[in-house]
Amino acid sequence: MKYRLFILFFLGLFLGQTVVQAQLNRYYFYAKTQKLYERGDYSGAIGAISVFLEYQSEDEIALYLRALCKYQLDDWRGAQLDLDQLLTRKPFMTEALVLRTAVRNQLGEHKAAMVDIRLASELRPNERDIQYMRGVTHFLLEDYTDAIEDFTITLKRDPEHLDARLNRGTAHLLKGDTVAALQDYRQAAQTNPYAAGPHINEARVYYAQQKNELALSTLDKALELSPKSGQALLIKALIEHDLGRKEPAIATITKAIEYAPRSSLAYYNRAIMYAQDGNYKAAIKDYEAAAQISPNNVFIRYNIALVYGEAKRYREAADALSYAIALYPQFARAYNLRSAMRLKLGDKSGARVDYDSAQSIVARYQNTPEKDIEKWSDTSANFSRLIAFENDFTTPSELVIPAFLKDYDELYPLATIRVGQEQNYTEWTPVRRADSVAGAPFFALVVPSDDTARRVDLSLFPPVRDPHAVNLMRSIAWVEAHNYDAAQLLLDSIPKHSPIKPLGRLVSAVAKISQIRFAPPAPMVLSLSGTKSREMPPPADYSAPIGELNALNAEYGENPYLYYSLGIAHYLSRDLHASEEAFNKAIALETNFAEALFNRGLVRILLNKNNQACLDLSLAGQLGLDRAYRVISDHCKR
Repeated sequence: MKYRLFILFFLGLFLGQTVVQAQLNRYYFYAKTQKLYERGDYSGAIGAISVFLEYQSEDEIALYLRALCKYQLDDWRGAQLDLDQLLTRKPFMTEALVLRTAVRNQLGEHKAAMVDIRLASELRPNERDIQYMRGVTHFLLEDYTDAIEDFTITLKRDPEHLDARLNRGTAHLLKGDTVAALQDYRQAAQTNPYAAGPHINEARVYYAQQKNELALSTLDKALELSPKSGQALLIKALIEHDLGRKEPAIATITKAIEYAPRSSLAYYNRAIMYAQDGNYKAAIKDYEAAAQISPNNVFIRYNIALVYGEAKRYREAADALSYAIALYPQFARAYNLRSAMRLKLGDKSGARVDYDSAQSIVARYQNTPEKDIEKWSDTSANFSRLIAFENDFTTPSELVIPAFLKDYDELYPLATIRVGQEQNYTEWTPVRRADSVAGAPFFALVVPSDDTARRVDLSLFPPVRDPHAVNLMRSIAWVEAHNYDAAQLLLDSIPKHSPIKPLGRLVSAVAKISQIRFAPPAPMVLSLSGTKSREMPPPADYSAPIGELNALNAEYGENPYLYYSLGIAHYLSRDLHASEEAFNKAIALETNFAEALFNRGLVRILLNKNNQACLDLSLAGQLGLDRAYRVISDHCKR
């Protein structure tokens, strides 16, 4: 959850610090950034202020504004990078300290966040919002007594501060003081009569106390104020189900999913309801939806295996359990259940191994003093993530690749060849070359991007008059039409002595990658359970185009675009380390190669290099690839 920030965004606070000579220029960029920020166009705001930072890289206000925009896009690592640079120069800028506190809290770095917010509170001891943020940080450190004290000070200065009131109530609740918690929730409802949150929190307390009817009436108040609150509807559905009102519960939780389609918890609970009624088909569909949103939740994987087992889909059950065990190697129940599934599949030796593994884990737990469990368990630090819904903990690459390709439409595409007459490409700058002849064909190597006209490289192979240029252009047209055989015949017809032969070899390599990549899918096969399924094919052989690209680099000098295409070819062949290395070389040759940074970020996620990956994606977003922020939001919250 993103905690609410109380940061003043008024340019007047900053403009007095600027040098008069540069004030107009800075004001333009500050004002443009503010306008875009206020519209909610955070990526546009980042783009605007980044232009200014190219010339004034240490401008503290610009760095602060960019960090603030990144925070709004959940790009917390990118925001932290800007704030670290800013606070190195201006260590006592309170606005930056408060923002970095919020960033560090989002990254789970609560102790470091406390250092920042304590310094900010020393600099401005009477600032309400700084006091509130210190309370949030104490809360996240599970220091509820100090959190309550900070929230109380905040409320003395602002009795209608909704977040402080609700957070203080929750702190009381976690300390076991239900009475004080309810008092805060009720007071919050009185001082903020149009807010649904106080009623939802109050209903949670009643539900925990098994006062179901009182909880339902309180939730109805919340839904009057916020009819599309997925949270309120989910709690209501759970209560209805507990009261035996099965059909209304299904209807309510379905409405919750309609209003909150990214809630894996809602799908998970509806799956349980369906499974209890014997509707395994619907339960499996909901578990699969929950797993798509929270791919690393071990409870989802275990429960879907149970339902697969009930539906006699033993192979799929075993696969789901294998996934759960990869996430949580000490999951004894998963080993036991997989043992049973393997017996159903006739795999007696595998079943025995799983049974023995389960017994060994149970024996270790029984023979280990409770205080020593964390010493040998490899999951203690990550267990909260392994049971969390909508989490971002990454899995081993071999488990994630198929889903990843589906979810993110793969990497940014291969470099492509554009052909035209010089005068037709004046919008691509610079396109006019000293050796160009008006009307002569020229070739541009481009990378598809969010900004389609942004990247052009005319330096790899110069445009020339050549009798075989027509065949090259025709071959490119055939590639775009996916007629790779026809394209290759034309490419083979270009003689070795032709100056455009190297470009033809590049087209050939790209064509071969596309031909392999878009080959017909594997046929449907009959599984052991009697159902039709598509088997995961082995990695395709991209050795031919990879060899061609390596040869081109060796013969004509290293080029970032060739390495870029090479990185994609290695990725498609599932050689993630080679893919990363190729993108490394592309980026080393062209530092601001946004598409290569984006692609390397995806590869690094699969390699479990999450911090490096998220910094790559942050820079790609900063360079104009808005798509990066969607991936950041899904994968970089921790």
